[in-house]
Amino acid sequence: MNTNDYPVIMALEDYVPTLLALAGFWLLGGASAAIDRRAAFAGRFGAVLIGLGGVAKSTWKLILSAFGTDLRWLEQSLFPLMATGALLVLWSLHTTLRGRRAPWWPYALVGVGIAGAAVALTSVQPAFIAATTGVTAISVLGAVLAGRRRAWGAVVLYALGVVAVTSLVPLRSHPQHDTVAFQWLEQGANTLAQAVFLTAALLTVRAAKVAAARPVEVPA
Repeated sequence: MNTNDYPVIMALEDYVPTLLALAGFWLLGGASAAIDRRAAFAGRFGAVLIGLGGVAKSTWKLILSAFGTDLRWLEQSLFPLMATGALLVLWSLHTTLRGRRAPWWPYALVGVGIAGAAVALTSVQPAFIAATTGVTAISVLGAVLAGRRRAWGAVVLYALGVVAVTSLVPLRSHPQHDTVAFQWLEQGANTLAQAVFLTAALLTVRAAKVAAARPVEVPA
């Protein structure tokens, strides 16, 4: 699509799913706070990194549509930041599910491997694969966590969110992908997916608070 045809309002709307996702990752990343504060800090920092990646991509779109300036480095920041952030959120979620701090070094090794592959290939493709796999894995672990807390509505929403994100793949390969109408359709699906994800995260955290506040029954 010609950059002159890309509406500024569409570029501004692109910040919405980014902020929704940031809130969801922040909630899940901090769920380990009662178990290990360092893991919770890492999880929340990971959420911020994912958010920064999305903001960088949205800012690239905004500058491109408003001024016709293509700051490619902003666009290419998305997946490296998202992949790194996803690893941190996954470590924190792993800690939450384990009930004690999970080993950090496997996640560090994966991060080094991703960076090494990206340098060797001089491509962001390894980061793209890691980022998409990582955020999907976060939804899966979030669903497991919600299931343990009997937040079945959240489990369903995590699944629906993954389906909504997956639906973006055929849209990107559609012959009319570069038209404004399809761009709106794609962004709308992404916004819906992130809103569903945030709702699932909220339900998961709420279920944890309810479980923590429930009195422990002492056998007679």
